[in-house]
Amino acid sequence: MQFIRNLKKSKAKHAVVALGTFDGVHLGHKKLLKETVKYARAKKCKSAAITFDPHPQELICPERGLRLLTTLSEREELIAKARIDALAIIRFSRKLQKLSYEEFIKNYILKGLAARAVFVGYDFAFGKGRKGGAKELKRLGKKYNFRVKVIRKVKQNGMVVKSQIIRKLLSRGDFNKAVKLLDHPYIITGKVVRGAGRGRELGFPTANIKLAKDKLLPAHGVYIGDIFVDSKKYRSVINIGDRPTFPEDKKALEVHILHFKKNILGKKVTVYLHKNIRPEIQFSDVEELKKQIRQDIKRAKR
Repeated sequence: MQFIRNLKKSKAKHAVVALGTFDGVHLGHKKLLKETVKYARAKKCKSAAITFDPHPQELICPERGLRLLTTLSEREELIAKARIDALAIIRFSRKLQKLSYEEFIKNYILKGLAARAVFVGYDFAFGKGRKGGAKELKRLGKKYNFRVKVIRKVKQNGMVVKSQIIRKLLSRGDFNKAVKLLDHPYIITGKVVRGAGRGRELGFPTANIKLAKDKLLPAHGVYIGDIFVDSKKYRSVINIGDRPTFPEDKKALEVHILHFKKNILGKKVTVYLHKNIRPEIQFSDVEELKKQIRQDIKRAKR
């Protein structure tokens, strides 16, 4: 997949374009990307996706304190799996925010990519004041001679798949339901930093992961997952929380890597959370905690 950070230098001309922010790259986004690729191949032209960085809401309404389902690098990884030919990363700025929806289409979609077709989700809104929607996009398509395809809402078990809904599920502890809407493990990338050494004292050393400041951390609890270190995958038990058995400790993301003894301090790693197996518990003593950790590890191995 080609990464485009300057549309003037793009080689993905006359492309079929998937337009969106794609935070989470969930089931709905995957449907949009899949249809874009399918149509592009049928027309024997390039497929391209457009995403924005930072997320528009972070600039438009910072008071909301938006937490992202995916950092830019995580989004890039997931979009690449959809077999899109090119991904254009557009810097969202105050200048871009002030563009009308027609100016945005002319400057970015037509001049930048010379789009033959544009695919969007049913609820996509763009341009100054978010005044551009599917109806306005179709009107511009007729005016400037490009096709517009609007992807209908996707549902999973009767629930509409939306990034906002997934954020709420993760925050309130409905992790396993959120992962079904994502249709992939929850991804967390970060750098391994020095912790308090509590896990090593207990006999279960952990890697402490420092996250991007705007990354959404799921609700407190214990999770089964994998960690990728130098492109190698290791099964892991992950703890997210305040470590209530040790009140002086701070909130953390800790990963106990099974059958692993290397020093990875300072390395960038990727954690895939597959399943939440229990809430965070305050134990009466350390031995009870160690007993529970052993049970968690057995479950991860199974």
